[in-house]
Amino acid sequence: MSETSPMVAEDGRPSAVEILDCTLRDGSYAVDFKFTESTIRSVLSGLEGAGVRYVELGHGLGLNAAERTAHPMLVSDARCFGIASETLTSASWGMFCIPGIAELDHLRQAVAAGMQFVRVGVDISSVAPAEAFLTLAKDLGITAFANLMKTNVLEADGVTDAVRQCTEYGADVVYLVDSVGGYLPSDVTELFEKVGQSVTVPLGFHGHDNLSLANANALAATSSGARFVDTTLDGIGRGAGNTVTETFAAALHAQGCRDTYDFRALAELSESVVRPLERLHDDRTYQLVGGVTRTHSSFFPLISRCAKTANVDVFELMAAVADIDRVHPAEAMVLAAANAMAAR
Repeated sequence: MSETSPMVAEDGRPSAVEILDCTLRDGSYAVDFKFTESTIRSVLSGLEGAGVRYVELGHGLGLNAAERTAHPMLVSDARCFGIASETLTSASWGMFCIPGIAELDHLRQAVAAGMQFVRVGVDISSVAPAEAFLTLAKDLGITAFANLMKTNVLEADGVTDAVRQCTEYGADVVYLVDSVGGYLPSDVTELFEKVGQSVTVPLGFHGHDNLSLANANALAATSSGARFVDTTLDGIGRGAGNTVTETFAAALHAQGCRDTYDFRALAELSESVVRPLERLHDDRTYQLVGGVTRTHSSFFPLISRCAKTANVDVFELMAAVADIDRVHPAEAMVLAAANAMAAR
């Protein structure tokens, strides 16, 4: 498929709100990275048939993650490239890319295999590693998204600065990411309004459902100017999951966007292909407390281990750690906080 503007389709259709479905990427966490080729094909073709124009697939941690982490995929990156190129005829496909896990050559290989967009994920507190990947993406002629993970750790001015920096690197779209599922709709509205007043680059929203507000937050984002929203079928995703593709599409329909997405087809796809999948257990209390304290789920094992060592309540420790460092809590710091709690 020829490259298109991220804001206008080949048929000239305006893209006031563009769904980017990441069922096959973020959803991979929930199935221990074991999506089968059959599932991948069914999801890809079903999404395209329902009007979704941007589809992400691959390992939850992106390109080369199966080689660099302890979590291999059932279907390799290279095979994902082939399946997507064979299956999609009108929708664009892309993959996530975290600098350090992926190298520049991995991006080149994916583009050579037909990838049309890349999503470069960096912590919002340190966006410089995105520069080389965003620059290369533009040189290779694909759409470049920057995903600012853990957006919640900065106030609006800091978020704006990070967005501007990514724009200077060449990002076509910059995502604000509620990695911890802790935002309220009012938080999202205020954030997108403030940042949107200061930048011209299109903004996107990626939400998690720790407080069952991912869909409400997505609607708040689009009502405040966001042009792209990440979703997954049945909300499948890391931890508490994500904004739900079929229900978000239905909400857009209810708002008057009636010719964009076939929400009934999306619901049927979700029901027949995604809901039957066996998923890893998700501890609801951890997800709720993580959302309230705005603690990323990747830190749950560390905090749990330190709480057990010091014989303190894990959720009280989670809150204490969040007050000290939500970005990169070191084990020594977490253990010190646990021991101080035990001493009290």
